[in-house]
Amino acid sequence: MKKTYLLSVFTLLMISCVTRVYAGWPIGKYRHIFTPSFTYYTSKNQWDRQGKKVDGGSGTRFNAYSIGLFGGVGLSRRLDLLASINLTSQSSRIGSDKLPATTGLGDATLGLSYNLAHWKYKRFLSVQGTVIAPLYTVKNTGNTFGYGVLGAEGKLMYSGQLVGMSYINLEGGFRRYFDEKGPNQIVYSLTVGSPLDSRKKNQLSVDVGGVSSKSANETITPVNPNLVYDGYYIKGSLNYGHKFTNKVSLFGSVFTTLAGRNAAQGSGFVIFGIYKF
Repeated sequence: MKKTYLLSVFTLLMISCVTRVYAGWPIGKYRHIFTPSFTYYTSKNQWDRQGKKVDGGSGTRFNAYSIGLFGGVGLSRRLDLLASINLTSQSSRIGSDKLPATTGLGDATLGLSYNLAHWKYKRFLSVQGTVIAPLYTVKNTGNTFGYGVLGAEGKLMYSGQLVGMSYINLEGGFRRYFDEKGPNQIVYSLTVGSPLDSRKKNQLSVDVGGVSSKSANETITPVNPNLVYDGYYIKGSLNYGHKFTNKVSLFGSVFTTLAGRNAAQGSGFVIFGIYKF
């Protein structure tokens, strides 16, 4: 049962880390962005249904490594086409029982982002619609890479200058997986950052975000032990970025889950580059 929470939260963390790269800023007409990433996530503890932290016990551990690719194309000054895919390797141990490691493709996403309004091109209000498609089959072994069904997400984003050179990105949305038991999810995040020098070569940011998931099914079955339908988590992260040129940047992020219910208590890091052309 512990592995249930670990797999699902890792999948959601992966999606949020990769897609937040572009935030609500339009890419620009005929411009492109490409972002490769590497993510490591580990967990052994969890929060139960009452939100109480439960120790996973001696020997219990879940580890996941993932390589992700995200790309965006500016179709016009307001409309962007976005896509992502990832390859994940995961392993888990519950006490003295070690389950076989598995490697495979996770969920792919394809979406459109449209800028509704801007204020002197310093602040932007955008909407985004995304389709989530599994590139794997859910098996009875329990080692899977997500919910295993089609999903869709709609999101509203506000991004831009905050005070001086600092910036803000605020997102809120609704995610639905097309199964009779869902789940239905509310997703949200707040990011605040600032350059560390006048040339904006280095920047530091912090963000807090999470997922609240609801479903008619509040139980976890051995058949699909990675599916967490009813619960929530809140995640915090610290991010640092360096811009080598106007086209190439490298970022690093460390994150941990701060609170939850029916959720894993885990942490990890992400390294990703941004190439604009």
